[in-house]
Amino acid sequence: MKSTDHASLPSRALAVAAIALLAACGGGGNGTFTDGIIGGTGLKGPVSGAAVSAYAIAGGALGGRIGTASTDSSGNFSMSIGSYSGPVMLQMSGGTYVDEATGATMPMASGDVMTAMLPTIAANATVSGVKLTPLTSMAQTMAQHLAGGLTDANINAANAAVGNYFMVSDILHTPPMNPLAAGSGTGASQDSIHYGMAMAAMSQYAKDLGMSTSSAMVTAMMSDASDGTMDGMMSGVAVMMGGMGMGGSMMPTHAGTAGLANAISTFTGSARNVSGVPLATMQSLINKLSSSSGQISGAMGTASAKSTVSGTVFNGTVSKATVSARAVSSGTMGAQLAATTTDAQGNFTLSFGAYGGPVMILANDAQYVDEATGTTMTMGSGDVMTAVMASIASGDDVAGMMVTPLTSMAQVRAQAMPGGMTDANIAAANAALGNYCLVGDILETMPMNTLVSGSAAIATQHQKNYGACIAAMSQYAMSVGMPVSSGMVTRMMDDAADGTMNGMTGSAPISMGMTGGGMMGGGQPQMMSPTAGTSELANALNTFMSSGANLSGATPSDVNALVQALTASNGVLQ
Repeated sequence: MKSTDHASLPSRALAVAAIALLAACGGGGNGTFTDGIIGGTGLKGPVSGAAVSAYAIAGGALGGRIGTASTDSSGNFSMSIGSYSGPVMLQMSGGTYVDEATGATMPMASGDVMTAMLPTIAANATVSGVKLTPLTSMAQTMAQHLAGGLTDANINAANAAVGNYFMVSDILHTPPMNPLAAGSGTGASQDSIHYGMAMAAMSQYAKDLGMSTSSAMVTAMMSDASDGTMDGMMSGVAVMMGGMGMGGSMMPTHAGTAGLANAISTFTGSARNVSGVPLATMQSLINKLSSSSGQISGAMGTASAKSTVSGTVFNGTVSKATVSARAVSSGTMGAQLAATTTDAQGNFTLSFGAYGGPVMILANDAQYVDEATGTTMTMGSGDVMTAVMASIASGDDVAGMMVTPLTSMAQVRAQAMPGGMTDANIAAANAALGNYCLVGDILETMPMNTLVSGSAAIATQHQKNYGACIAAMSQYAMSVGMPVSSGMVTRMMDDAADGTMNGMTGSAPISMGMTGGGMMGGGQPQMMSPTAGTSELANALNTFMSSGANLSGATPSDVNALVQALTASNGVLQ
């Protein structure tokens, strides 16, 4: 018996060891495993308080969101992604960072994001030390535009190519040197030094061009890199640049080559660089960028067919806005696909890679001429205009897309319907808002611009109705004392979400918020009128069309059918 016990000891020891190994790997006696974890750092300077999302990749295209986290004061984050296995896209938005060139604490602009691509990770794995930076963002846009989209091969090739371009061996895991930290260059590897100084150069270049936030420079560099050549173009379309003093100007063709090289020299020699790194240490990268043709090195393969959406943002004449395209996954807004700035007429072009599916467009920070007052306004910080279109195929070219108050109301309506932004709900919501203002197609009909003299002479009835309906919102905002009429668009979106224009979202009354010098109603909070979107909007339409602010030549009788429809409406969108 004793001999039998001794003989069983090795078996028992192996069993105990196996249990311990399972526990170390996250397993247990019940066969369960811990969630996979991704940890890393968001860096444009450390980005504090940013939102980080992880997205699945399937068939080279963006899938659903699999995890979320927030960065701490040092830019660090950690998130659970469940049992997902496959490539992952990380996307970071919001938050603040200390800008290298100015020393100012800047917010990440609302239309800007940074991204990173990870090739396939195993289920339940822990991946740490991931860097999410301007360079990983450039690599992500490149990989997305390659044939096959976001495959492991394309992800690896793009990450390596951007690393080669900036002389950094591993952009996903190398910690960039922080040139704002005294003596940080001492003991730093050449890779880390190049990495940190390349990021600082983007900040310096943004400062040199008068951009109000350097995150916009990162967005421009992402667009420029998407086709594999740094030439100020995105597949033949000039990259638009926003920010103070830029006015939606074109990106210089040498921005990603000699422009960055000069910016490295300027920053390295400035008082802002306290790393101890001298100009001589940066000379090899400066020389490389100065003499570059802009072709990003590496086995990049061939570009895939690109989906392109172009159109116009309109709420009166829009002279500048930040516009982004978002994927729609499982009925909800997903990762950002592309971003740009409109030109002086509100026009935009967004190009993105192998994505196919519904597309949501967002416009914010717009400058526009308000119809009722004739003044130039900047969209409120909490306001946004949107549009959503049913599925496009990879490589589709969609032109003439409108982003207006009506498309915005349709987007929130589709989002609130059971199942969210499915193709069926998108089509139904867009049609319902078209019916509401007697416009056949709110996505592709150009509204009559009531600020343009004689514009009614060449406008169709649908265009007249469209423009008049938008102008009526401006008139109504003025009549209730709103200082910025984009706030009225936001209220109309809230009202439309539940499918009935009755001054409520569900059963909750909509607050009109701060207006003029204080709250409407002598300092008392004012709720949106139940008839704001029906008979009161009809009255505002009549008032505007009869006013001197209407330069179109259209008369109240030209839109009388619309006035009558709004007056008689029970508010139900159908």
